[in-house]
Amino acid sequence: MSKEDYRDKIEEHRQSFVEEQTEQQDLSRVSRMNKNGGNNNKPKKTKRKTPLMTILFVIFILIPLSILIYFLKFYEPGETIEEAEKNSTDTIVEIDKSGNKAEVADKNKEDDKANKENEKDKAEKEDKAKDQSKKDAEKLAAEKKAAEEAKKAEEAKKAEEARKAEQAKKAEQAKKAEQDRIAQAEAARKAEEAKKAEQARKAEEARKAEQEKQTAKASTHTVKANDNLYRIALNHYGDGSEATLAKIRAANGMSSNDVMVGQVIKLP
Repeated sequence: MSKEDYRDKIEEHRQSFVEEQTEQQDLSRVSRMNKNGGNNNKPKKTKRKTPLMTILFVIFILIPLSILIYFLKFYEPGETIEEAEKNSTDTIVEIDKSGNKAEVADKNKEDDKANKENEKDKAEKEDKAKDQSKKDAEKLAAEKKAAEEAKKAEEAKKAEEARKAEQAKKAEQAKKAEQDRIAQAEAARKAEEAKKAEQARKAEEARKAEQEKQTAKASTHTVKANDNLYRIALNHYGDGSEATLAKIRAANGMSSNDVMVGQVIKLP
């Protein structure tokens, strides 16, 4: 059976179905009563065709026939269903209820034109979507680059702050070390001064002790040969005046300047 035969059969089924539906719609309530036995007779119960018949007709006749036509006319082994549908887009024949082949051809042309326009619109939409995707990708790349630059700038800022903090820390440590050095030098100077002062004090104490010793030693004088009171006063005081002699005589209870060898004379 050829494709034209399948098409004719489908057209016959469709026309018979349309005629039956039209006939049922045109029958009025009165005509249906007359057809069933008049107004006086009780209308016989007739079997009304319910939409169930239509549903069954579509399920068990139209759908299998459509599938069979699809496989015979459009399906090719080795092609996927999507490819077969794509290849058969331009060759789909729509069944016209009026049966006018010229209108069917015009309808097919209009459908082809509409399909082309749809494909054109689809291509334009795809191009716009690609452009938008490109713009979004460029925007995302720019935002990513800006974020990376901001991150680098923040890291550089933190590194600079850390470097300045390290320099300030080193300067503070150097300042503290210098202060410690100055303090140590000052302590050493003070220690040296204290040492010198101690040495000076000890030297002064030694000098005073020596002086006191010399003074204690020189507080008395034993008269030797050829000594006289004048010579003794001159040696110990550097002065042989009468006042000095009078002071020595008063300290020793002498009434004259005469002295004897071996006599111990106090020297005030």
